[in-house]
Amino acid sequence: MKKIVLITIMLISAIFANAQWQQTNGPNGGYINCIAFSGNHIFAGTYSGVFLSTDNGSNWTTVNNGLTNQYVLSLAVSGTNIFAGTDGGGVFLSTDNGSNWSAVNNGLTSQDVRSLAVSGTNIFAGTYNGGVFLSTDNGSNWSAVN
Repeated sequence: MKKIVLITIMLISAIFANAQWQQTNGPNGGYINCIAFSGNHIFAGTYSGVFLSTDNGSNWTTVNNGLTNQYVLSLAVSGTNIFAGTDGGGVFLSTDNGSNWSAVNNGLTSQDVRSLAVSGTNIFAGTYNGGVFLSTDNGSNWSAVN
């Protein structure tokens, strides 16, 4: 019985010893609030905006053109659209892998967007002190969810 227990412990130790994390080179060496993927593009939302990596996190570039509020708390991907939820600036949309951003806040009464989620063609924005909002047209219009 002791041999079985010892072999089991050794096997479990060997499995967990091979599962390791590796730190990447960024982005910005700071706080990462959220991560989203679109194909081979990795997006990281930070207090300094959005960063993009196309090489599994080895290198990062800032992609903030048009992102007037760079305090990014949440990211979501719907098809080729990338959404960034910000602290006080609402939701921003990029249709070109983060190269350019535009605000999409029509109907969004709280612009402190803490979370974003996509379900089919529905985009949900969870806000601070404002509830949940729904967009069915890629963020162009938002309505409160009761």
